[in-house]
Amino acid sequence: MYIDSDVIAKKLQNLRSDKAAGDDNVSPRFLKMIRQEIAVPLAIIFRTSLDTRCIPHDWKTANVTPLFKKGSRSQVENYRPVSLTSQLCKVLESVIRDALVSHLDKNSLLNSSQHGFRKGLSCSSNLLTFLESVTAHIDNKSVVDTLYLDLAKVFDKVPPISVCSRS
Repeated sequence: MYIDSDVIAKKLQNLRSDKAAGDDNVSPRFLKMIRQEIAVPLAIIFRTSLDTRCIPHDWKTANVTPLFKKGSRSQVENYRPVSLTSQLCKVLESVIRDALVSHLDKNSLLNSSQHGFRKGLSCSSNLLTFLESVTAHIDNKSVVDTLYLDLAKVFDKVPPISVCSRS
């Protein structure tokens, strides 16, 4: 995968300045200010990291803070953990994501029913497509069976993935 320094500079420009820094204490505001100076070195670091399969330690650590969801603030289960990770790692993740989605789109590897994480598509567009399909079946007097799953706590159940490192 080719990593373009111009793409990195653009991604740094698009960082939200109001977001918190990760465990490395590098703020998005600072990264935006120095984006032209660091885009080429970052491209080299990103490429080296992918080639060697070695991620800098600071990119793998996070400041975890509780975020209130709903209900009583005195109940611990009414909070969810939020991990504040390195902004630089998020930029690399974004570059990889864009390359992966581009490859999948270019090679028509995604089913048309896949709406999540695709440009111009969303949960709402998926529901509208589904509603249109169900309505067409009902209009044709066909039987329609639907199964709904409640995935509200699904991410609380998924075990964390280990990341290998070279120290």
